[in-house]
Amino acid sequence: MSSKPASTSKTALPADLSYEDARQELQQIIERIESGQIGLEQSIAQYERGVALYQHCKAIQEQVEQRFTDLTQQMQAETKKPS
Repeated sequence: MSSKPASTSKTALPADLSYEDARQELQQIIERIESGQIGLEQSIAQYERGVALYQHCKAIQEQVEQRFTDLTQQMQAETKKPS
């Protein structure tokens, strides 16, 4: 049971981690796993971190897409207003 808190703390990401930094780290993890540079246990830990990074990037993308949609709708609403 003590392994769950340990893996949670290993995969916890800083809230201010940028999309670009997360994406770069995820790419590095993929390269290390694919190249066989790390052992099985370390690969699993890196995979867990990679999943957390992927989820972080996906959440940021969704926020950006929603912001873009909101701004587009706002712009369209303003252009439809009678002068």
